[in-house]
Formats: sequence, structure tokens, C-alpha cells
Amino acid sequence: MTDFGFGKGGAKPKAEAAAPTKLDLGGMPNGPIENDRMRERDAMERAERVGFTDRGQGRGIVRRKRVAQPTATVYVKGPEELIEWFIHYTESKGHSAYWKAIEDFRAMVEGR
Repeated sequence: MTDFGFGKGGAKPKAEAAAPTKLDLGGMPNGPIENDRMRERDAMERAERVGFTDRGQGRGIVRRKRVAQPTATVYVKGPEELIEWFIHYTESKGHSAYWKAIEDFRAMVEGR
């Protein structure tokens, strides 16, 4: 029967085999890369001809942060059957929060 490599003894890896090999970065530039403005403009023109549009940083749709409405918390304790009915009602309407079911009841009471 085999020990799946967890047994005593066994061959230990050599130190040089365990060390990672270094990458040859001899051809990589050391300083910042400079763009050729003519090649960049030509590439942008070709991209626009096939339908790509520039969506650079800082342009386009400005999204406003919504102002949060003040909230309050209500803890309701009641008969189990009634609370379970309320939970079932909320889920059956597809609401993701109980306050949306309360909003339904408010609309019914106020006649909206």
C-alpha cells in the first residue's frame, strides 16, 4: 500500500531545484516609456473608424452620490401566525425589505 508521500523518509528536493529561476529582463526599458504622438493619433483614428469611442478618465457621465434618507428602526413583537403572514406577504410581493410591504399598506390606507 502506498503512503501518498506522507511517509517517513523519502527523497527531499535539492536546494537549487526549489529556488525559483530568475527572469531575463535584459530587453526591458529602465526608464519611463515615451509615446509617439503620431502613432497614437493614427491608432485613435483607426479605432474611431471601426466604432470605438474614447472613454477616458474624467469624461462622460458624472454620477452624483444620492443623499441617504433618514431612517428609523422598529422592533415588532406579535403573534407568531401574524408575523409569519407578514413575512409571507412581503416575499410574495417580491419585496426585498419589510418597509416596502409597509409602504404598500400605507398606499392602501391613504387611497393611493
